[in-house]
Amino acid sequence: MAGRKILVITGSPRPEGNTNTMAKAFIMGAEAAGHEVEVFDAAKANVEGCHGDQSCFKRGCCGLKDDGVRMNELMRWADLLVLCAPVYWAGFPSQIKRVIDRFYQFSAPKGRATCTVKETFLISACANPDAAMFEGVLGTYRLVDDLLGFTSIGELLAPGLAGPDAIDEKPEILEKAVRAGYLLGK
Repeated sequence: MAGRKILVITGSPRPEGNTNTMAKAFIMGAEAAGHEVEVFDAAKANVEGCHGDQSCFKRGCCGLKDDGVRMNELMRWADLLVLCAPVYWAGFPSQIKRVIDRFYQFSAPKGRATCTVKETFLISACANPDAAMFEGVLGTYRLVDDLLGFTSIGELLAPGLAGPDAIDEKPEILEKAVRAGYLLGK
């Protein structure tokens, strides 16, 4: 299926770190296959945390006026959402967690009706070589899918990447990322 609209939300505070390098490889593969990709960098974005007032349920969208407005527009454009972040203390880093919390608006009928995302993909890396370190990220990722009615089409997890550029020593992971982006929908 060519011509997908893919939103990649990155959440690493390291612009040239392992997960952002994996995201770039994924994007390269997706664009080579003819998909359209937009990136929302949660680490650079000014996104307030959810205020929890549930006013978005009435409006169908979050009322906060920050960079989350752009994220909302992209969630109403994309059919595939790719979450890309490292594991920090057994979960998503705060940079991307703020964005995930703002997905709350899409759990109400009005908000869900405007969200065009149908499928998700996860890209994550961690320093620890134990794959169990991904349990927190995977748990949140799967709950987002369940709560919003999305379907996961896969995960690319890379344990044992200690250091901001450890990915350079593992070209096979970058090859997997390119292939995953290229093979979407095939």
